[in-house]
Amino acid sequence: MLTISLFFGGLNVYFHTSFPIRQKVQTAAAAMFREHHVHIVPYAEIPHFYKEAVIATEDRRFSWDPGIDPIGILRSFVVDVEKDGYVEGGSTITQQLVDNTIIRHQKTLGYKIRQALYAIGLYDTMSKPETFDLYANVIYFGNGAYGLYNAAETYFGRRPDACNLGELAMLAGLPNAPSDYDPFYAYPLARKRESIVLENMVDAGMMTVRESHVIFNMPIQLRGHA
Repeated sequence: MLTISLFFGGLNVYFHTSFPIRQKVQTAAAAMFREHHVHIVPYAEIPHFYKEAVIATEDRRFSWDPGIDPIGILRSFVVDVEKDGYVEGGSTITQQLVDNTIIRHQKTLGYKIRQALYAIGLYDTMSKPETFDLYANVIYFGNGAYGLYNAAETYFGRRPDACNLGELAMLAGLPNAPSDYDPFYAYPLARKRESIVLENMVDAGMMTVRESHVIFNMPIQLRGHA
């Protein structure tokens, strides 16, 4: 136990001083905002339903996990290492934020270890609302749209807070594979992904099956489509 405490204590000092990860992520995010003309949505203005949809789908233990999901990593480690020595799954929202700002995705075990350590460092230096806010504003939704606001404008011609719950559920599912689920060119797949997001929310206890059906039946009005 002492060795583990010393290890994580050392990481905490490292990410506060030698490698100020919070500052590095914020700087990288700011550069992305400028490059991609991102309209930033403050955390308090991100629709609550969208937050729940993303958490249910991407990182159900986000509110308390230490930047990584040991359960998810263990599960993916058992499955993936048997195949090719690379741990593919198990990425939390924090890890995805790291991926989208300061490191490049690679299919190596070393990359996955570095990603996990950086996520732990970010957990130690950045609050959960700050982490989610940056994530929602840097993530790629397809069709050149980075960030939630730009995505809502691109696909629906409206601000996020003017989108209905079905549209927000669709947006929550797009970053997993923006090209595959592009609503303009693969609408049936985008709808299928939306239904998976809603199923995840039901499974997480965020809504009932009946409520999910009501939301799924809300009209999806794509920009430029009558």
